[in-house]
Amino acid sequence: MMKFEMCNVKFGIRNSEFGMLCHPESFILRLVLVALFCFAPLSFAQQNSDIDAVKKRAELNSAKADLEEARKKRDMAVAARWKDRETANQEREMFNEKYQESKEKVDALMSERARLFEDVRVAREDLAQVKLQAEKARAEFLSLAAGPDRLETLAKFQEQGVPSKMTERVEIQNKVKKEMALYRDDPLRIAKGILDAARAEMAFTRESNVEKADLMFGTAVAQGDRMRLGGLFAMQMANAVDINGLHPAALMLPVAGEKKRVYSWQENLTPDTKKEIATVFRNVRDSAYVMVPVDVLLSTELSSELANHTETTWKDDAREFFKNGGILMYPIATLFVLGLLIFLIKFIWLLVASFGGLSTRRALKALEKGDVETARAQSAKSFGKVGKVLRTVLSKPYPGRESAEKALEELFSAEVPKIESGLTWVSVFASTAPLLGLLGTVMGMIELFDVITMHGTSDPKLLAGGISIALVTTEAGLMAAIPLQLLHTFLVNRCDALRSRMEKAGLAVLNALWIKEK
Repeated sequence: MMKFEMCNVKFGIRNSEFGMLCHPESFILRLVLVALFCFAPLSFAQQNSDIDAVKKRAELNSAKADLEEARKKRDMAVAARWKDRETANQEREMFNEKYQESKEKVDALMSERARLFEDVRVAREDLAQVKLQAEKARAEFLSLAAGPDRLETLAKFQEQGVPSKMTERVEIQNKVKKEMALYRDDPLRIAKGILDAARAEMAFTRESNVEKADLMFGTAVAQGDRMRLGGLFAMQMANAVDINGLHPAALMLPVAGEKKRVYSWQENLTPDTKKEIATVFRNVRDSAYVMVPVDVLLSTELSSELANHTETTWKDDAREFFKNGGILMYPIATLFVLGLLIFLIKFIWLLVASFGGLSTRRALKALEKGDVETARAQSAKSFGKVGKVLRTVLSKPYPGRESAEKALEELFSAEVPKIESGLTWVSVFASTAPLLGLLGTVMGMIELFDVITMHGTSDPKLLAGGISIALVTTEAGLMAAIPLQLLHTFLVNRCDALRSRMEKAGLAVLNALWIKEK
């Protein structure tokens, strides 16, 4: 309403703007009215605001009373809450005390549990040790009850030794085998039987006796003597004499068999070996010891060579040496022959080239005396490389020493390579031969290692024989290289001497000609 009235006043003023210009009194009156209309609403508004203030104060007092009541309720709720919290804290403290007591009891129980687990683990380890000791004791007990495999070592002596007293030795071992089958629960008795068998076998290996016996030579039976040295060696000789005046004899030698090494009688002996056997049997009756004609530890290969030995000549030995060397002996021999052939050709060529004849000597003496005409006449009759040097200078009228020296240089450049030709081949052959020999040795050693892989190293003589054969090519290579190297050195010295003579003759003729001219 107030705003509306103010608008009306303003409207009235606006509508009366034109009238104020005409009537000043009415204008003043109108101003007064306007002022009254303006301040009247203000006083009315002031009254309304006072009424509102009273109402608000009453409302505020009511709100204060409500707030005070709410504050009292809040204080009562806070007091109740603090009381409840104090009760909860007391209960929590009681719970913590009980929890701590329970935790201590649980910790004690866990410690006791860990101790019990440790005791159980220790007990289990002790039990495992006891079981292991029991198993060891059981294994030791079972090992005492030996089986037939314990007799394999003794059986090897029978299979690979001198076949003598075989019936008694086999019976002893068969008896032990029966005891092994019958008295399995008595290891001591079985061990005693094995020891008795081993003792009997050792006694057999220590025996050394000579006896009269019926001897077999091929299909014939003869009376004679037999000697045995344990299980390693035996020999026999008949009393009768054959058509050659020798006693039939045989040696028990090792030969190659299915089980690597067995013994058999070898009768194809050399006359010298038969004589040595006869000497042994004669001396055994009167002497405390005798020398047997063979090594008791012979290998199968060497024993075969002894039993089948025949007389050989140096040609046979050389042929055998060449055969043992293998295929590389052919190139080594070829190098040696070619080296000798080149040496002979070169040596003959040097003899011819070095020979100058009597005319060459006379020409050199004439040059020493300064007689150039005589030297020129004698040089025309000279031979060889020195004579060629003299003819090169004396046969042509050179204008000066320099032109003569150039002619000599051309001569030397053409003749020196001819003089030194062929020497390199001899040196190459001398250095190649030992290398081929070393190659053959390496190949032989590889083959020997293959044999060792298959048959082992139980036979030292077999290894020594294989190594000696492997070294044959090295020996052959050195035998070819050393002479060739010496011959090469000899040829080099001859060539150097010839070249020196040519240089000396060239200087002599140059000095004689141009010194005389001066």
